[in-house]
Amino acid sequence: MDGSRTTRRGILKLGSVAAFTAAAGAGAFTALPAAADDEAPPTSFHLGSYTSAGGPGIAGGHLDPDTGAPVVDASTAEIPEPSWLATSPAGGLLYAISEQEAGTVSALAPDLSVQGTVPTGSGPAHVAVHPSGAFLFVSLYGEGAVVTHPINADGTPAEASDKRSHGSGSHAHQVVVDPSGAYLLAVDLGRDAIFTYTLDAEVGVLTEVARTALPAGSGPRHLVFHPSGTVAYVANELDSTVTVCSYADGILKPGQVVAAAPDTGVTNYPGEIVVSADGCFLYVSNRGTNTVGVFGISEDGMGIERVAAPPCGGDWPRHLALDPDGERLYVANQRSGTVTWLSLTDGIPGDVSGSLPVPGAAQILI
Repeated sequence: MDGSRTTRRGILKLGSVAAFTAAAGAGAFTALPAAADDEAPPTSFHLGSYTSAGGPGIAGGHLDPDTGAPVVDASTAEIPEPSWLATSPAGGLLYAISEQEAGTVSALAPDLSVQGTVPTGSGPAHVAVHPSGAFLFVSLYGEGAVVTHPINADGTPAEASDKRSHGSGSHAHQVVVDPSGAYLLAVDLGRDAIFTYTLDAEVGVLTEVARTALPAGSGPRHLVFHPSGTVAYVANELDSTVTVCSYADGILKPGQVVAAAPDTGVTNYPGEIVVSADGCFLYVSNRGTNTVGVFGISEDGMGIERVAAPPCGGDWPRHLALDPDGERLYVANQRSGTVTWLSLTDGIPGDVSGSLPVPGAAQILI
């Protein structure tokens, strides 16, 4: 980016951390506003961004209750390349990976001060926290493995207690704890497979109990569960599809496969996949067509049908998130360096409502 400023439909393009801070407003480093006694506190969010692209690193703030606009209250660039974030079950601490060859995972306090950092392995891509708050799990895209870290009493990550290698060609991309908390699912883009593990909480060691093979070259990237817990949806990055799977006791059974985006002749790479809280809609970020794939979900969850594919308002939509009320969809657009938001009407996104400049945007966590 050249640092020039242009405005259109609420879009402000800026090209540096300083510009990001200025665009966030004079209150960019103030505390969260106090809610009145009869009002719910504002919805909070965190941003992860690539510092090598000029991003602010990690930012935190709240959503304006009237407009939905993200308001930044604090940021830190202390952790380089913090491309993925997760919160503790109680919400007190934030965990962040540093996506580098010598990757790390860190814990941050609510004011974004770093509380502790430990090495985790090469090229971490994702971190997930066990519902018990006793462990966190890191997927190593570069190293092709899943790493288990016990969590200390103060919430900081401890040295790894286990590493499960997926073998030659592996690119472990995501780790998901299933709704029961009994199984860990590791989505591996390089192996075209999803590995299912159980955790021995006494020693912090994983044991593989199942493996689901997907078509060669599909490149499974991210998985999300239906609210019922009996269906999962997989975004396949390399063949631009979504796979619907039934799920029970750690076992995935692939079923319907649909295209993630309409065929426009543009090569497309799905990024994130999310499900509405009522289980009626599925959303997929489409990097290439720069759209959001919107799918209606059948009553049993096992059937999906694309019902819309609106523009995301940016370039290379890496991540999606829904607000708690299901009123807006937020998109982290990596290449355009923006976070955009779209209002939802009966589950369908409308036009882009606005945009926050975030160079190297990787994730918005709400």
